Amino acid sequence: MTYSNLDMIVRRSLLEKGYPIHYYAEYMLHASSCIRQLTTDTLKIINSAHLPVNSYYAVDLPQDFVDDISVNIPVGNFLKPVPKNDSLNPVRAIDGDGAFIPYKDRTKGQQETVFGINPSWLWYWNVNDYGEPTGRFYGAGGGERANGYKIFKERGQIQLTETFAGKSIVLLYISDGQSVNSATQIDMLAFTCIQAYIDWKSSPNSMKKDSYEARTYLSERRLLRAKLNDLTTTDIKNIVRKHYMASIKN
Repeated sequence: MTYSNLDMIVRRSLLEKGYPIHYYAEYMLHASSCIRQLTTDTLKIINSAHLPVNSYYAVDLPQDFVDDISVNIPVGNFLKPVPKNDSLNPVRAIDGDGAFIPYKDRTKGQQETVFGINPSWLWYWNVNDYGEPTGRFYGAGGGERANGYKIFKERGQIQLTETFAGKSIVLLYISDGQSVNSATQIDMLAFTCIQAYIDWKSSPNSMKKDSYEARTYLSERRLLRAKLNDLTTTDIKNIVRKHYMASIKN
């Protein structure tokens, strides 16, 4: 893949317009603003981070965090996804010294067992003389209960359930591009899109979203998304065929 950088894009834009280098700072400002927009929904710079879980089952968010893609438990060469749990309490528990501590009730919602047998089975009639369930266990809950997370941006943390099974997580997230500078590597496919944004913001119509310059930028942005889409005819055929199932025929 061929890359460019903001310095090259800005200097070429100035040369094409015949402007002196005095406009460099203004053009660099517009180019970096465009990159921050593109990274959230078009370029989608996805970062991964292996983060430790602290003593009260929380994880600090990376500084360039915008949105989460997934929270995972590393299991060897694989990642086990963790589901979201919107009922987690945003208020942290504290001890007498004001330090953050985990909540004491860590067994709430868990099923207790007696000699490895769930005693709730004995409450139902569908158990034979050997203590074996005979089926039709209606109303039994499913899904993941021990592991869950919720992101609290106001705290800058990911809060995990206190029954979380792991000492670390792997976070996949979208970066905000805040660390962009003149040497930042930019996909060459985004070259004309960034130039169109610079032309819009440096024009007298910079505040009009329906101007010719604004429409040109939006058109270049749509073209950029189409260029970045690597879906091929073979991929589409495979997706369709993969979801067809054979059935029993007479």
